[in-house]
Amino acid sequence: MVTQHPQGTPNSTDTTTSVAGRARFRRTAAVGAVGASLILAMSVLSACSDGDSSTDAGTTPIEGAGSTSDSAADPAGTPADTPADSGDNAGDTGNSGGEGRCTTDGLDIALGQSQGAAGSLLVDVNFTNSTSEDCTLSGFPGVTLVDDAGDPLGAPAVREDNAPGGVVDLRPGDSATAALKISRAENYDDQTCGPTPAGGLQVIVPEETDTTVLSFADGSGDLAQVTACTDDSVELLSVQPLTAGA
Repeated sequence: MVTQHPQGTPNSTDTTTSVAGRARFRRTAAVGAVGASLILAMSVLSACSDGDSSTDAGTTPIEGAGSTSDSAADPAGTPADTPADSGDNAGDTGNSGGEGRCTTDGLDIALGQSQGAAGSLLVDVNFTNSTSEDCTLSGFPGVTLVDDAGDPLGAPAVREDNAPGGVVDLRPGDSATAALKISRAENYDDQTCGPTPAGGLQVIVPEETDTTVLSFADGSGDLAQVTACTDDSVELLSVQPLTAGA
C-alpha cells in the first residue's frame, strides 16, 4: 500500500534541516554584526590617532620655525660690534710694548767704577736714559781704545757670550751697564803689541752707528795708565752684555 503525503507539508528531515539552517544564519549574522562593530571602532580609534599625530607633527615645525626666527634676530647686532672690538685691540697692539729702542742721542754714556785685577783692569761703561720716554737696551756695545785725538787703537773688544744678558727696560733716569775688561799691554812683548798710551774709549750703542768718546781723564786714577796695542792681532778688550743698574 502506498502512503501519500499532503502537498506542501515538509517531512521531518526537511523541518530539522530548515531550523538548523536558520540557527546558523542567526549566529553568522550576529558574528558579522560584532565584527563590523569592531572594525568600525578600530577605524574611529585609528582616525583619532592619525589626527593627534598630524597635530603634533604640525606643532613641532611651527615651534622650530619660531625658534629659528628668534635666533636669527638676536645675533643680528653682534657682527656690528665685532669690528669695533677688533679696532680697539689693533690700537692696543700698536701701542703695546710702548718703549722703543734707546738711541745714542737719548743716552748719557759715561765711565763708571773701575778696579785693578791680576794682569787686567775692570771698568763699567754706564748708559743712562736722558729722555722723558721709556726705552730698551740689549746686547753688546762696541768698545775700542783710542788715542788722545780720539782715533781708534788696536782691536775692538771681543764679546763674552757666556755672560748673562737680556733686554733692559730703561725709564727716564734709569741706567744699564756693560762690564769691560782691559788686559794690560805689558803682558805682551813690545814687538807683538806695539804699545802706545791710550787716551780713552770709543763706545757705540747696540744697533747704532754713532760713536761716543770717553776720556780716561774723566775716570779713576787706574785709567790714567792704560796702554793700548796698535797691532790688531792683540785683543786687549773684552765686553759683557748690558745689564740693568749702574
